[in-house]
Amino acid sequence: MLLGIVLHSSVFVLPEMRNLWPIYDETASGNPTYRRVTDTIHGFRMPVFFLLSGFFSALLWERRSLRAMALQRLRRIGIPFVIACFTVLPLSIWLLAVSAGHQEPYDFPAWVLPFVWVSTLWHLWFLWYLLLIVGCFVLAARLGIRFRHRSAWWLVIPASMACSLVMVEPIYGSDESMTIIPDSVVIAYYTCFFVFGAFFHQRKFAVRRWWTAALLPAVAALWAGLFLLERYLASFVGTVPSAFMFRNPLTMASALIESVYAWLMCFGLMGLFRWIASRENFAVRYVSDASYWMYVMHPPLVIAGQLLVIDWPIHYHLKFLVVCGGVTIVLLATYQTLVRYTFIGRTLNGPRTRRRQPT
Repeated sequence: MLLGIVLHSSVFVLPEMRNLWPIYDETASGNPTYRRVTDTIHGFRMPVFFLLSGFFSALLWERRSLRAMALQRLRRIGIPFVIACFTVLPLSIWLLAVSAGHQEPYDFPAWVLPFVWVSTLWHLWFLWYLLLIVGCFVLAARLGIRFRHRSAWWLVIPASMACSLVMVEPIYGSDESMTIIPDSVVIAYYTCFFVFGAFFHQRKFAVRRWWTAALLPAVAALWAGLFLLERYLASFVGTVPSAFMFRNPLTMASALIESVYAWLMCFGLMGLFRWIASRENFAVRYVSDASYWMYVMHPPLVIAGQLLVIDWPIHYHLKFLVVCGGVTIVLLATYQTLVRYTFIGRTLNGPRTRRRQPT
Protein backbone atom coordinates (compact mmCIF):
# COMPACT_ATOMS: atom_id res chain seq x y z
CA MET A 1 0.00 0.00 0.00
CA LEU A 2 2.67 2.50 0.99
CA LEU A 3 4.74 1.74 -2.11
CA GLY A 4 1.75 2.93 -4.13
CA ILE A 5 2.34 6.41 -2.70
CA VAL A 6 5.96 6.21 -3.84
CA LEU A 7 4.89 5.19 -7.35
CA HIS A 8 2.37 7.97 -7.80
CA SER A 9 4.61 10.59 -6.18
CA SER A 10 7.28 9.87 -8.81
CA VAL A 11 5.02 10.32 -11.85
CA PHE A 12 5.93 13.98 -12.36
CA VAL A 13 9.65 13.14 -12.70
CA LEU A 14 9.28 10.13 -15.05
CA PRO A 15 10.57 10.97 -18.55
CA GLU A 16 7.95 8.85 -20.33
CA MET A 17 5.12 10.75 -18.57
CA ARG A 18 6.12 14.09 -20.08
CA ASN A 19 3.17 14.16 -22.52
CA LEU A 20 0.79 12.07 -20.42
CA TRP A 21 0.79 13.74 -16.99
CA PRO A 22 -0.18 17.44 -16.79
CA ILE A 23 2.39 18.15 -14.06
CA TYR A 24 5.93 17.48 -15.23
CA ASP A 25 9.34 18.67 -14.06
CA GLU A 26 11.42 19.42 -17.16
CA THR A 27 14.66 19.32 -15.19
CA ALA A 28 14.20 15.56 -14.67
CA SER A 29 14.05 14.80 -18.40
CA GLY A 30 16.17 11.83 -19.42
CA ASN A 31 17.10 10.68 -15.91
CA PRO A 32 16.25 6.97 -15.54
CA THR A 33 16.38 6.90 -11.71
CA TYR A 34 12.66 6.89 -11.09
CA ARG A 35 12.01 4.55 -14.00
CA ARG A 36 14.22 2.03 -12.18
CA VAL A 37 12.34 2.65 -8.94
CA THR A 38 8.91 2.18 -10.50
CA ASP A 39 9.98 -0.92 -12.45
CA THR A 40 11.37 -2.51 -9.30
CA ILE A 41 8.19 -1.84 -7.33
CA HIS A 42 5.74 -2.64 -10.11
CA GLY A 43 7.31 -6.02 -10.69
CA PHE A 44 6.45 -7.41 -7.25
CA ARG A 45 4.04 -5.15 -5.35
CA MET A 46 0.72 -6.49 -6.62
CA PRO A 47 1.82 -10.16 -6.75
CA VAL A 48 2.75 -9.91 -3.08
CA PHE A 49 -0.54 -8.18 -2.30
CA PHE A 50 -2.68 -10.82 -3.99
CA LEU A 51 -0.69 -13.69 -2.48
CA LEU A 52 -1.27 -12.24 0.99
CA SER A 53 -4.94 -11.65 0.17
CA GLY A 54 -5.35 -15.31 -0.77
CA PHE A 55 -3.57 -16.41 2.41
CA PHE A 56 -5.75 -14.32 4.71
CA SER A 57 -8.94 -15.16 2.83
CA ALA A 58 -8.21 -18.84 3.50
CA LEU A 59 -7.39 -18.03 7.11
CA LEU A 60 -10.70 -16.21 7.62
CA TRP A 61 -12.54 -19.08 5.97
CA GLU A 62 -10.94 -21.52 8.40
CA ARG A 63 -11.38 -19.45 11.57
CA ARG A 64 -14.90 -18.21 10.89
CA SER A 65 -16.86 -19.54 7.93
CA LEU A 66 -17.07 -19.04 4.19
CA ARG A 67 -20.07 -16.76 4.58
CA ALA A 68 -18.41 -14.71 7.30
CA MET A 69 -15.27 -14.36 5.18
CA ALA A 70 -17.29 -13.18 2.17
CA LEU A 71 -19.21 -10.62 4.24
CA GLN A 72 -16.01 -9.36 5.86
CA ARG A 73 -14.39 -8.87 2.45
CA LEU A 74 -17.44 -7.01 1.17
CA ARG A 75 -17.41 -4.75 4.20
CA ARG A 76 -13.67 -4.06 4.30
CA ILE A 77 -13.09 -3.86 0.54
CA GLY A 78 -16.43 -3.29 -1.20
CA ILE A 79 -17.69 -0.38 0.89
CA PRO A 80 -14.42 1.66 0.76
CA PHE A 81 -14.15 0.91 -2.95
CA VAL A 82 -17.62 2.23 -3.77
CA ILE A 83 -17.27 5.32 -1.58
CA ALA A 84 -13.85 6.16 -3.05
CA CYS A 85 -15.21 5.80 -6.59
CA PHE A 86 -17.63 8.67 -5.89
CA THR A 87 -15.33 10.84 -3.79
CA VAL A 88 -11.56 10.37 -3.99
CA LEU A 89 -11.48 9.38 -7.66
CA PRO A 90 -13.56 12.35 -8.97
CA LEU A 91 -11.55 14.77 -6.82
CA SER A 92 -8.28 13.39 -8.20
CA ILE A 93 -9.44 13.64 -11.82
CA TRP A 94 -10.74 17.18 -11.21
CA LEU A 95 -7.35 18.25 -9.86
CA LEU A 96 -5.66 16.78 -12.92
CA ALA A 97 -8.12 18.66 -15.15
CA VAL A 98 -7.33 21.92 -13.36
CA SER A 99 -3.60 21.19 -13.70
CA ALA A 100 -4.02 20.60 -17.44
CA GLY A 101 -6.12 23.74 -17.90
CA HIS A 102 -9.08 21.55 -18.90
CA GLN A 103 -7.29 20.68 -22.13
CA GLU A 104 -7.36 17.31 -23.93
CA PRO A 105 -7.84 14.71 -22.48
CA TYR A 106 -9.25 16.62 -19.50
CA ASP A 107 -11.70 18.80 -21.45
CA PHE A 108 -14.85 17.27 -20.00
CA PRO A 109 -17.83 18.87 -18.20
CA ALA A 110 -17.92 18.73 -14.42
CA TRP A 111 -21.07 16.59 -14.33
CA VAL A 112 -19.14 13.53 -15.57
CA LEU A 113 -16.84 13.50 -12.53
CA PRO A 114 -19.09 11.32 -10.30
CA PHE A 115 -19.13 8.73 -13.09
CA VAL A 116 -15.45 8.82 -14.02
CA TRP A 117 -15.06 5.32 -12.57
CA VAL A 118 -16.90 4.03 -15.65
CA SER A 119 -13.85 4.83 -17.79
CA THR A 120 -11.04 4.49 -15.24
CA LEU A 121 -10.69 3.15 -11.71
CA TRP A 122 -7.13 4.49 -11.55
CA HIS A 123 -5.58 3.55 -8.17
CA LEU A 124 -8.68 1.61 -7.08
CA TRP A 125 -8.46 -1.02 -9.81
CA PHE A 126 -6.88 -3.72 -7.62
CA LEU A 127 -9.69 -3.49 -5.04
CA TRP A 128 -12.16 -4.24 -7.83
CA TYR A 129 -10.03 -7.15 -9.02
CA LEU A 130 -9.78 -8.46 -5.47
CA LEU A 131 -13.55 -8.38 -5.05
CA LEU A 132 -13.96 -10.35 -8.27
CA ILE A 133 -11.30 -12.89 -7.32
CA VAL A 134 -12.77 -13.34 -3.84
CA GLY A 135 -16.18 -13.91 -5.45
CA CYS A 136 -14.69 -16.66 -7.62
CA PHE A 137 -12.91 -18.07 -4.56
CA VAL A 138 -16.19 -18.30 -2.65
CA LEU A 139 -17.90 -19.94 -5.61
CA ALA A 140 -15.09 -22.48 -5.97
CA ALA A 141 -15.26 -23.26 -2.26
CA ARG A 142 -19.02 -23.78 -2.56
CA LEU A 143 -18.32 -26.29 -5.30
CA GLY A 144 -16.07 -28.26 -2.98
CA ILE A 145 -12.58 -27.03 -3.96
CA ARG A 146 -10.33 -26.82 -0.90
CA PHE A 147 -7.08 -25.45 -2.39
CA ARG A 148 -4.93 -28.12 -0.75
CA HIS A 149 -3.81 -30.35 -3.61
CA ARG A 150 -0.05 -30.54 -4.11
CA SER A 151 -0.44 -29.87 -7.81
CA ALA A 152 -1.31 -26.24 -7.00
CA TRP A 153 2.38 -25.56 -6.38
CA TRP A 154 3.31 -26.89 -9.81
CA LEU A 155 0.38 -25.38 -11.68
CA VAL A 156 -0.05 -21.76 -10.57
CA ILE A 157 3.58 -20.73 -11.07
CA PRO A 158 3.74 -21.94 -14.71
CA ALA A 159 0.23 -20.53 -15.23
CA SER A 160 1.41 -17.09 -14.15
CA MET A 161 4.30 -17.33 -16.61
CA ALA A 162 1.89 -18.29 -19.38
CA CYS A 163 -0.16 -15.19 -18.54
CA SER A 164 2.98 -13.06 -18.79
CA LEU A 165 3.65 -14.37 -22.29
CA VAL A 166 0.24 -13.27 -23.60
CA MET A 167 0.43 -9.78 -22.14
CA VAL A 168 0.91 -6.97 -24.65
CA GLU A 169 2.45 -3.95 -22.91
CA PRO A 170 6.26 -3.67 -23.09
CA ILE A 171 6.61 -2.72 -19.41
CA TYR A 172 8.30 -4.44 -16.50
CA GLY A 173 5.68 -6.50 -14.68
CA SER A 174 2.04 -7.06 -15.44
CA ASP A 175 0.02 -5.09 -17.98
CA GLU A 176 -1.93 -2.19 -16.52
CA SER A 177 -5.70 -2.51 -16.36
CA MET A 178 -7.75 0.25 -14.76
CA THR A 179 -11.17 -0.13 -16.38
CA ILE A 180 -14.30 -1.53 -14.77
CA ILE A 181 -14.22 -4.35 -17.36
CA PRO A 182 -11.28 -6.46 -16.18
CA ASP A 183 -8.54 -7.61 -18.50
CA SER A 184 -8.84 -11.41 -18.60
CA VAL A 185 -5.08 -11.98 -18.77
CA VAL A 186 -4.24 -9.57 -15.96
CA ILE A 187 -6.89 -10.93 -13.60
CA ALA A 188 -5.77 -14.50 -14.40
CA TYR A 189 -2.18 -13.50 -13.59
CA TYR A 190 -3.07 -12.13 -10.17
CA THR A 191 -5.46 -15.00 -9.49
CA CYS A 192 -2.44 -17.31 -9.67
CA PHE A 193 -0.87 -15.50 -6.72
CA PHE A 194 -4.16 -15.38 -4.81
CA VAL A 195 -4.71 -19.13 -5.27
CA PHE A 196 -1.15 -19.84 -4.23
CA GLY A 197 -1.67 -17.79 -1.06
CA ALA A 198 -4.79 -19.80 -0.22
CA PHE A 199 -2.93 -23.03 -1.00
CA PHE A 200 -0.04 -21.89 1.17
CA HIS A 201 -2.33 -21.46 4.16
CA GLN A 202 -4.32 -24.63 3.57
CA ARG A 203 -1.15 -26.72 3.37
CA LYS A 204 0.19 -25.11 6.57
CA PHE A 205 3.60 -24.29 5.15
CA ALA A 206 6.02 -22.68 7.58
CA VAL A 207 7.89 -19.58 6.46
CA ARG A 208 11.64 -19.88 7.06
CA ARG A 209 14.20 -17.14 7.53
CA TRP A 210 16.52 -18.61 4.92
CA TRP A 211 13.91 -17.78 2.28
CA THR A 212 15.38 -14.28 2.46
CA ALA A 213 18.16 -15.61 0.21
CA ALA A 214 15.64 -15.55 -2.67
CA LEU A 215 16.09 -11.77 -2.77
CA LEU A 216 19.60 -12.18 -4.24
CA PRO A 217 18.53 -14.00 -7.44
CA ALA A 218 15.55 -11.63 -7.53
CA VAL A 219 17.97 -8.73 -8.03
CA ALA A 220 19.64 -10.61 -10.87
CA ALA A 221 16.23 -11.36 -12.43
CA LEU A 222 15.25 -7.69 -12.17
CA TRP A 223 18.27 -6.45 -14.06
CA ALA A 224 18.20 -9.26 -16.62
CA GLY A 225 14.54 -8.59 -17.40
CA LEU A 226 15.13 -4.85 -17.65
CA PHE A 227 18.14 -5.35 -19.92
CA LEU A 228 16.17 -7.53 -22.34
CA LEU A 229 13.16 -5.21 -22.29
CA GLU A 230 15.30 -2.15 -22.98
CA ARG A 231 17.03 -3.95 -25.84
CA TYR A 232 13.60 -4.55 -27.33
CA LEU A 233 12.43 -0.96 -26.83
CA ALA A 234 15.64 0.40 -28.32
CA SER A 235 14.82 -1.30 -31.60
CA PHE A 236 11.81 0.99 -32.08
CA VAL A 237 11.61 4.68 -32.83
CA GLY A 238 8.50 6.46 -31.63
CA THR A 239 5.47 4.41 -30.62
CA VAL A 240 6.09 0.84 -29.51
CA PRO A 241 3.48 -1.51 -31.02
CA SER A 242 1.48 -3.76 -28.74
CA ALA A 243 2.07 -7.45 -29.32
CA PHE A 244 2.02 -10.64 -27.32
CA MET A 245 5.29 -11.06 -25.43
CA PHE A 246 5.95 -14.48 -27.00
CA ARG A 247 6.11 -12.98 -30.50
CA ASN A 248 9.59 -11.57 -29.92
CA PRO A 249 12.51 -13.48 -28.37
CA LEU A 250 13.55 -10.48 -26.26
CA THR A 251 10.10 -9.82 -24.78
CA MET A 252 9.42 -13.54 -24.36
CA ALA A 253 12.56 -13.99 -22.28
CA SER A 254 11.88 -10.74 -20.43
CA ALA A 255 8.29 -11.76 -19.59
CA LEU A 256 9.41 -15.11 -18.18
CA ILE A 257 12.16 -13.49 -16.13
CA GLU A 258 9.73 -10.86 -14.81
CA SER A 259 7.43 -13.62 -13.58
CA VAL A 260 10.37 -15.35 -11.90
CA TYR A 261 11.26 -12.02 -10.27
CA ALA A 262 7.73 -11.66 -8.87
CA TRP A 263 7.80 -15.14 -7.29
CA LEU A 264 11.31 -14.73 -5.91
CA MET A 265 10.29 -11.44 -4.31
CA CYS A 266 7.21 -13.07 -2.79
CA PHE A 267 9.25 -15.83 -1.15
CA GLY A 268 12.17 -13.57 -0.28
CA LEU A 269 10.01 -10.95 1.40
CA MET A 270 8.13 -13.59 3.38
CA GLY A 271 11.47 -14.85 4.67
CA LEU A 272 12.74 -11.35 5.37
CA PHE A 273 9.71 -10.36 7.41
CA ARG A 274 9.71 -13.71 9.20
CA TRP A 275 13.18 -12.68 10.28
CA ILE A 276 12.71 -9.00 11.19
CA ALA A 277 9.02 -8.87 12.18
CA SER A 278 8.18 -12.24 13.70
CA ARG A 279 6.98 -10.75 16.99
CA GLU A 280 4.00 -8.52 17.71
CA ASN A 281 5.00 -4.89 17.28
CA PHE A 282 2.59 -2.03 17.88
CA ALA A 283 4.34 0.38 15.49
CA VAL A 284 4.33 -2.14 12.63
CA ARG A 285 0.69 -3.01 13.27
CA TYR A 286 -0.26 0.66 13.45
CA VAL A 287 1.39 1.52 10.13
CA SER A 288 -0.16 -1.60 8.61
CA ASP A 289 -3.61 -0.43 9.68
CA ALA A 290 -2.97 3.12 8.51
CA SER A 291 -1.63 2.07 5.10
CA TYR A 292 -5.09 1.18 3.77
CA TRP A 293 -6.47 4.65 4.52
CA MET A 294 -3.28 6.26 3.26
CA TYR A 295 -3.37 4.47 -0.07
CA VAL A 296 -7.04 5.10 -0.80
CA MET A 297 -6.77 8.81 0.03
CA HIS A 298 -3.33 9.73 -1.34
CA PRO A 299 -3.95 10.70 -5.04
CA PRO A 300 -5.51 14.16 -4.45
CA LEU A 301 -2.76 15.04 -1.98
CA VAL A 302 -0.04 13.78 -4.31
CA ILE A 303 -1.39 15.88 -7.20
CA ALA A 304 -1.73 18.94 -4.95
CA GLY A 305 1.79 18.38 -3.64
CA GLN A 306 3.21 18.14 -7.15
CA LEU A 307 1.46 21.37 -8.12
CA LEU A 308 2.90 23.03 -5.03
CA VAL A 309 6.55 22.09 -5.57
CA ILE A 310 6.79 22.00 -9.37
CA ASP A 311 8.16 25.56 -9.62
CA TRP A 312 10.33 25.47 -6.52
CA PRO A 313 14.01 26.26 -7.29
CA ILE A 314 15.29 22.97 -5.85
CA HIS A 315 16.51 19.69 -7.30
CA TYR A 316 13.80 17.31 -8.52
CA HIS A 317 14.98 14.63 -6.08
CA LEU A 318 14.11 17.01 -3.25
CA LYS A 319 10.75 17.79 -4.86
CA PHE A 320 9.95 14.08 -4.95
CA LEU A 321 10.95 13.67 -1.29
CA VAL A 322 8.82 16.67 -0.27
CA VAL A 323 5.76 15.28 -2.06
CA CYS A 324 6.18 11.68 -0.92
CA GLY A 325 7.19 12.53 2.65
CA GLY A 326 4.69 15.35 3.06
CA VAL A 327 1.74 13.28 1.83
CA THR A 328 2.76 10.40 4.12
CA ILE A 329 2.93 12.65 7.18
CA VAL A 330 -0.41 14.34 6.45
CA LEU A 331 -2.16 11.01 5.91
CA LEU A 332 -0.69 9.49 9.07
CA ALA A 333 -1.91 12.51 11.03
CA THR A 334 -5.41 12.31 9.56
CA TYR A 335 -5.52 8.57 10.24
CA GLN A 336 -4.76 9.14 13.91
CA THR A 337 -7.13 12.09 14.41
CA LEU A 338 -10.01 11.35 12.04
CA VAL A 339 -10.00 7.65 11.21
CA ARG A 340 -8.50 5.11 13.58
CA TYR A 341 -11.07 5.26 16.38
CA THR A 342 -14.07 6.24 14.24
CA PHE A 343 -16.57 4.37 12.08
CA ILE A 344 -14.20 4.91 9.12
CA GLY A 345 -11.47 2.99 10.88
CA ARG A 346 -13.91 0.25 11.88
CA THR A 347 -14.92 -0.13 8.25
CA LEU A 348 -11.34 -0.29 6.98
CA ASN A 349 -9.63 -2.33 9.70
CA GLY A 350 -12.18 -3.33 12.31
CA PRO A 351 -12.49 -1.80 15.78
CA ARG A 352 -9.35 -0.46 17.46
CA THR A 353 -8.97 0.57 21.12
CA ARG A 354 -6.73 3.30 22.45
CA ARG A 355 -3.60 2.18 24.24
CA ARG A 356 -3.68 2.79 27.96
CA GLN A 357 -0.84 4.90 29.26
CA PRO A 358 1.03 3.41 32.23
CA THR A 359 0.18 5.11 35.52
